[in-house]
Amino acid sequence: MPLRHDFAVAFCPFILVLQLGCAKATQDSAAESTESPGLIRLAKQPAVPSQAVFEVDLSQALADGLASLGALEPAAWENAFHIHAETADGLGWRELPPVQGSYRVTNNRLVFEPLFPLQAGVNYHAVFEPAKASRLLGGETDGRLVERSSSDVIEATLRLEKPRAKPETIVSQVYPTANLLPENLLKFYLLFSTPMSQGNVYNHIHLLNVRDEKIDLPFLEVDEELWNPDGTRLTVLFDPGRIKRGLLPREQDGPVLQEGQSYTLKIDATWPDATGVPLKKGFTKKFIVTAPDVEMPSPARWKITVPDAGSINPLTLDFPEPLDHALLQRLLWIEDAGKHAVEGQVQVGNVERQWAFVPSQAWKDGDYRVVIGTGLEDLAGNNVARPFEVDRVQRPDDEFIPDYVTLEFKIGN
Repeated sequence: MPLRHDFAVAFCPFILVLQLGCAKATQDSAAESTESPGLIRLAKQPAVPSQAVFEVDLSQALADGLASLGALEPAAWENAFHIHAETADGLGWRELPPVQGSYRVTNNRLVFEPLFPLQAGVNYHAVFEPAKASRLLGGETDGRLVERSSSDVIEATLRLEKPRAKPETIVSQVYPTANLLPENLLKFYLLFSTPMSQGNVYNHIHLLNVRDEKIDLPFLEVDEELWNPDGTRLTVLFDPGRIKRGLLPREQDGPVLQEGQSYTLKIDATWPDATGVPLKKGFTKKFIVTAPDVEMPSPARWKITVPDAGSINPLTLDFPEPLDHALLQRLLWIEDAGKHAVEGQVQVGNVERQWAFVPSQAWKDGDYRVVIGTGLEDLAGNNVARPFEVDRVQRPDDEFIPDYVTLEFKIGN
């Protein structure tokens, strides 16, 4: 009888199966079993749901014969039923040693239980040779059992699919938090609750106009994306060429943001986190654009509120405008009279118009100072040392600007 090639593909959240075989039809195979003899599958173990075993269906005669053999060495079983993991680059799976484990016959099936749990996402190639299984019995029954086993060689490629995790990652905050932002806004900070995937981030970030139309290329799309070390904060820059006056991109295309207009920053829910799972939900931030901000932040205009000695009340600084959230965390600190940094925690609030410092220990009487790095910026990139729009060619004295300035204050008598 001519050979018939059977191909069966089955999909489920747990297992992917590709079944290949060269089968000989027999008249009584359907009567012997409702299962297709020779079918290889992966099955969960009821006692250990996190583990899986390989099973191959046997004809009734072959199953009875193999069950009567008792314990055999794994090497003997491997001749008939062997599994190979596709884990070595550059090598075909047939060149790799078989997976180690134990064998048993139960419910008309030959079962292989791996010594170690299978790895999700790895292809496992299973090969069953009924003729070799029948030879384990010996004697004159070989030919009859091979014929009744229904198949010469059965091969299957199986894989445990990685479980689909429930989306949990969210956009925890976008800075600046104010809904009135200057026309020359320099950047957004996107904060996520867990580390995010990196690369092609601009496919997931959009700026929409008042008609919900996407604005073309509003951001500076850099190859080296500006992530913090743990992958939970991304800095998104507006194109500086469309912010600074006199530069060609601004002259040709105009500013990205225009005073008096409303915009929406949109973050897609399809953006995957570091594990490949999409966000739990998307995020939008609506804002209105105000006039350009061209003034430098001036510490002389800040309001300082000094706590009482013996308390752990915060020292607060209130600003006339929002400042850069990330830089407020890094470029402001407190020193005592000996110029030693005071230990404590920083809190930024009131839409980035307030900086509060809570000491680890109660305040002591004495002289203190707030140290302000001159790189501290407002939302338009103007810093304590110079405005964003400055022409550095005409300001050679910039190189003499100090690294920091200070605000002195006293606690107690």
